[in-house]
Amino acid sequence: KQIATMRASGTSAAALAVLLAATPSLAFSPASPQPVLRVSPTVSSYAPSKCASTLTRRHVATSTSSKLRMADAAAATAAEEPEESVGGGTATVPQLIFNLIKAIVGAGVLSLPAGIASFSDAPTGLIPAVGLIAGIGMISGYGFSLIGRVCSYTGANSYREAWAKSVGKKSDWIPAASCTFKTCCATLAYSMILADTFKSLFATAGFAVSRTTSLLGVTGAFLFPLCLLKDLSSLAPFSLLGTIGMVYTTIAMAIRYFGKTYLAPAGKFLPDVAKELQPAFGDVGLKGVLNPNSFILICMLSTAYMAHFNAPKFYTELKNNTLKRYNTVVSASFAVSIALMAVVASLGFLTFGAGSSPLILNNYASKDALMSISRVAVAVSIVFSYPLAFAGLRDGAVDILGASDEKKADI
Repeated sequence: KQIATMRASGTSAAALAVLLAATPSLAFSPASPQPVLRVSPTVSSYAPSKCASTLTRRHVATSTSSKLRMADAAAATAAEEPEESVGGGTATVPQLIFNLIKAIVGAGVLSLPAGIASFSDAPTGLIPAVGLIAGIGMISGYGFSLIGRVCSYTGANSYREAWAKSVGKKSDWIPAASCTFKTCCATLAYSMILADTFKSLFATAGFAVSRTTSLLGVTGAFLFPLCLLKDLSSLAPFSLLGTIGMVYTTIAMAIRYFGKTYLAPAGKFLPDVAKELQPAFGDVGLKGVLNPNSFILICMLSTAYMAHFNAPKFYTELKNNTLKRYNTVVSASFAVSIALMAVVASLGFLTFGAGSSPLILNNYASKDALMSISRVAVAVSIVFSYPLAFAGLRDGAVDILGASDEKKADI
């Protein structure tokens, strides 16, 4: 009956029926998770009618071969990048995005205007500077994504374990030692900045507190409890607060730039700024990037995005941690971080030019209430960045000591 109907419908109907019958179907074998191609038995049991021309038969064969190749490619892709969760993470994508932004955008962003000033003193110097900020940021984001991918393929839970399973166990101490050293330097730098910042804040409130007392108080009241947290997702609300603090600082810098309150020679707050910190501009612009001093900015940017020591932790703590979801976290976080760094660097440099201080907040007058609030916001931001750096230090130290996975889970 089917053959009679096809003969009545003509050559086109016959070709369509053959094509549909020849379409392969995908099935899964219980012994293997890989898709197995099965072609419908109708192909072998059906013979095309004489009405089907040679051209039609060739078209059917070509289409069938093409479909088989496409199915094989899809199966290979599915095998290469697993979509099933391999961890027991509980953190959501938005939570980890806030945490990663906070881990990337720290106090270091406030030194970027000085990096630009090292090779340029004209506004056009921002063109290559912003290009470097964006380019190095994208490379860093790709590297962060690669670490998560290696953890996915190997089932590793730490940087050292990922190295051992992909490169070799004999040299797996290299990433553990370098990450531990890097995070140790980061925590020391944060401690120094916090000691000076809180000493100034206490002085503003009328309390004479030494630098050591300030550091001990901040460490005991804030840093120590935060560093005891095992789950980074619990830091998400505070990371959001720190991110808001950096956004506020960016907005405050924009208000001061567009309000021209620091513009020479009659800026409102200019008399309260030390001479060496006042705005200074010249004619070295775009071509200044050819000066070897431009490597000062490049060196700053090489560590500005450095949060890679926590990449395995971000991957394992992500709920339903497929590579697609992990890359969503990475791409969104690095995109926002690149934008914030570019804007802060631009506003600071456009305001003070060659006079930009290594900590741009030092350029603003102490009597500037808007920027004083920014100092508080930056302090809050650093406080909640500290546990993220400390987590990398802790994990690196545990890896170097060779602790088992069970002991790592208890630390």
